[in-house]
Amino acid sequence: MNAMKPREKKTPKRFIWPYRNLLLVFISVAVLTQSVWALETAQVMNDAAQGDENAAYFLGVMYQTGSGVSPDCDKALKWTEKAALQGHTLAQSHLGMMYSKGCGEKVTKNLFEAYYWTALAAKQGLQFARENLKKLEVQLHPYLTEEAQQKVKDFKPNK
Repeated sequence: MNAMKPREKKTPKRFIWPYRNLLLVFISVAVLTQSVWALETAQVMNDAAQGDENAAYFLGVMYQTGSGVSPDCDKALKWTEKAALQGHTLAQSHLGMMYSKGCGEKVTKNLFEAYYWTALAAKQGLQFARENLKKLEVQLHPYLTEEAQQKVKDFKPNK
């Protein structure tokens, strides 16, 4: 007679255990990245406050997208406009885009402002600003287009 052998209990293999070192690396990188991002954000804020046009533009984009900071369209406008007024081509184009679509309470859709800022960027040779300018031109009254062009001619960067 065969005596029944007691079944051996198999301990379930945990999927995560063999990968624990990899998991620890990922967690460490995530924590470290947050720390580095916080330091970088502080540096960008400091540089922007001291008048660096690239930092001001980057900070504006950060506020609009919520990268490293809480999204805030009003602050995005403030910093993007600060860079645009200094003659930063990408900031001018970006500001034109913000005005063409609207963003938050302060940046309502304003085709005149959108045309003006986009025209400034196009004047400096930014190709996609030229393309956007053509699209804006058909939406704006010719009188306002002429007025914006005159404003572009009168623009002097705050350097």
